[in-house]
Amino acid sequence: MPEAPPKGIHPIFLRGVTCDKFGLKTGEGVLELVDYIDLKKEDVMKEIQVMGVMSDFEPAKKIIDSITGDKILIITDKGQKYGETFLICYTEDARNDYLKGILEAQQAIELQRLEELRLEEERKIAEHARLNVVYEDKPITPRPWVHMTQADTDNEIRQLSFAPARDLISIEISRPKRYTKQSFKFADRNADAAGVIEFRAYKDPHFKAIKEGDIGIQVAPLCSSSNAQTSWYRSVQKAVQYESATISETESKDNMLSFLEKAVLEIENALQQNESVDIFSETFRLNGDDDINEGALAENELREVKNFADPTYSKFKVLSAIDWMPHAQGMVAVSAVRNVTFDMRIPLMGQTNTSYILLWDFRLLVKPLILLQSQQEIFAFRFNKTDSKMLAGGCITGQVMLWEAGDAIKSALHRNNRGTSSSSSGNQSAAAGGAADNNQVDDEAAAAPLAPKYVSSVDHSHKKCVADLFWLPPTTQINYRGQLVGDEHLDGHSYQFVTVAGDGMLMVWDIRFEQIFNDELRHIGRTKHIPTEKSSTKDGGGVKPLWAPIFKAHLKRLEGVGELSLCKVCETANAKNSPFSFNNKSAITTGDSRSQFMIATEEGDIIFADLSIRKTEATNKEKEDEEDEDAEFSCVKWIAVDHPRPSVYLQESPFFPQILLSVSDWSFNLWKLGESKPLFCSPLANTYLTAGAWSLTRPAVLYVACSDGQILVWDFTDSSFNPSISLKATHSKITSMEFLSSSSQLSHAGARQQLLAVGDEVGTLHIFEVPRNLSRPVHKEESLMLKFLERELQRMESLADDPIVPAVDAAADALQLESDNNRSTEVDHLNSSGMVPEEFAKANKAMLAKEEEEFLKLESIFITELSISGDQLPNFFK
Repeated sequence: MPEAPPKGIHPIFLRGVTCDKFGLKTGEGVLELVDYIDLKKEDVMKEIQVMGVMSDFEPAKKIIDSITGDKILIITDKGQKYGETFLICYTEDARNDYLKGILEAQQAIELQRLEELRLEEERKIAEHARLNVVYEDKPITPRPWVHMTQADTDNEIRQLSFAPARDLISIEISRPKRYTKQSFKFADRNADAAGVIEFRAYKDPHFKAIKEGDIGIQVAPLCSSSNAQTSWYRSVQKAVQYESATISETESKDNMLSFLEKAVLEIENALQQNESVDIFSETFRLNGDDDINEGALAENELREVKNFADPTYSKFKVLSAIDWMPHAQGMVAVSAVRNVTFDMRIPLMGQTNTSYILLWDFRLLVKPLILLQSQQEIFAFRFNKTDSKMLAGGCITGQVMLWEAGDAIKSALHRNNRGTSSSSSGNQSAAAGGAADNNQVDDEAAAAPLAPKYVSSVDHSHKKCVADLFWLPPTTQINYRGQLVGDEHLDGHSYQFVTVAGDGMLMVWDIRFEQIFNDELRHIGRTKHIPTEKSSTKDGGGVKPLWAPIFKAHLKRLEGVGELSLCKVCETANAKNSPFSFNNKSAITTGDSRSQFMIATEEGDIIFADLSIRKTEATNKEKEDEEDEDAEFSCVKWIAVDHPRPSVYLQESPFFPQILLSVSDWSFNLWKLGESKPLFCSPLANTYLTAGAWSLTRPAVLYVACSDGQILVWDFTDSSFNPSISLKATHSKITSMEFLSSSSQLSHAGARQQLLAVGDEVGTLHIFEVPRNLSRPVHKEESLMLKFLERELQRMESLADDPIVPAVDAAADALQLESDNNRSTEVDHLNSSGMVPEEFAKANKAMLAKEEEEFLKLESIFITELSISGDQLPNFFK
């Protein structure tokens, strides 16, 4: 219930319109009102006369008439103590009482403000005194320690201290010198045979009691006189003659043979044990490794399992590519190229340089298992996932090569196993010795570098260095028209691989080109013009096909103008079968994902290409049959700006289809296929980024290699603005990095490890074991990473339609379009007018002056729209 108002106060209700009219409002809120206001009585009465009953002041008309003064005091009561928000003071006493309270409140506020100013001034004075204090350096004078309980403390210390009650006794024991340093021989005694000797205490009659006596000793310096004389020996002439000690040949051979006969058995036995037992294995790895706690520091460090370096083939060379051999235990291959800069490589172009791919086995630390030889440097290679003995590589000349290393690997393994399993039987027969010599010759022939089985024709290969390649999966085959082959022709093996290069060509190679030439694979088909060469055989001359791509596409920009220099390529997964795929609003992902690829360019763009889309489709069967194999194909469906520099890594996430990781020199981006901008852009790194990789076991973790030997680990469940962990891998620049996938390793005890192969610029291959906390996924990590990607996608969509300066952008586009059209028209007119060079240069100069005037006009619009004053402009603008 509201209280009754005091005498001289009358509550009144005022609407918002009335409050706005008479200046009672201070804002848009309901209670944003002034504390009090004086209204003219004349204005209020005029309001009542004009509005009549509709006026808010009409119920208080009599009270207003009774006010004697010219002013009416309106008080705001936001708490509505008397039932209404506004109160009218219609007596002079009520007016004075209220104004007195207002004055007291204002005085209190002013006093509080002055007190705060005083305190602030005192604080500043104290702070100034603290900052400008002068310390006087006086010597410290020691003073005696004085305390109230000092006497009690001294008494307790005196009671606990030990004080001797008598003088100390000195005893001197001596023995005649003739009884010292006498020889004594100890003999062995068997306790089991002779029994145990027991020494019991007895009374010695010869023992004399020690008598005490007081002796005084005084120390005095000893003085002695002595003399010395130097001995002199006269010079005597002497001669010495010597000869070397010689051993007869038969004696030396006999001694050496006897030594070797004694040592060879022990050495052979030790070598066999080292090769049959892994001396580097951890014995207790399988027993309770989940409970082992090595500390936080050990969990954040890479443990180097092995490192490989060959002094002949890889020393001081760059390891440009790494790949693990599928379905093999502990085998990894690297490609070693010359460590030269671009300027140093230009004079060497066109010269052959023998390069090697080294296949390392974990059981051989000194030398590689086999060597794959190439006449040109290999910058990209991959093993066939279905046939691990087959390997394809791309050269710096644009050619591709294929090796079949199955027989070489078997021979090398047999050669190494035979050395370890040979029995040390001692003497061998002459026949066995001859067989051993033959085996040694065969071993040397087998240890020679393996030449490629197929080499592509240089005229039908890339015009620039092969930048990247990958094998098509067994579920994908492409015919000579770029179309997918039906499932009835698939046999579960991979026969084709894709290459890209800086010439803008994407090529599909088939290793069955000889069968295609013989028209044995009708589902693949053959082009009309297959490159061939003459071959000389025993039966007579013939024609054999050259290895050329089964299909190639020249990728261009969507506008149709401008070349694309390709540097990285990766395949796309089928997003329809993944539970973690996004709902893609774009139509570019329609079609079969087996013919779709993601490609990065040297200009920093990222593109999406589909080989099944054609630029000009045939209208009938006859026209399709007459189509040339070199026809242009518009494979590019989507292109976006990624980095200002070429990408060094491009790969799709193994957990989230259509989510791509692209790494460039200074940063990396996460892309959603079909979007014009990346979902996530990392901050700039302190050093160059040289490689990258997705984690194969953790959806939210990725690895980025740096030129200073560090590996930055980004864990998006922990942080998205800086790397979670920085791992030190090498002391030199990292050039390549590859994880051991689960499909590449056999089921063995070490399969629980996550191995990472890292190559550097000095030719050393490092094999690291990833820490457990980076290889084991956390709880619901997939859903957490999915929410992060969805949140970034929503943020990007919300900012997509927010232009920075719309008017400036529209004006700039209009002026740029007009300028381009006018310039193209004028240039065509000048070229067709037939002017002499002097007149053409004069007209061109006038055209450039006109363009400069248009640019200044655009600049003035830009400055006007941004409201930039003259003082804010640089000096060259003024």
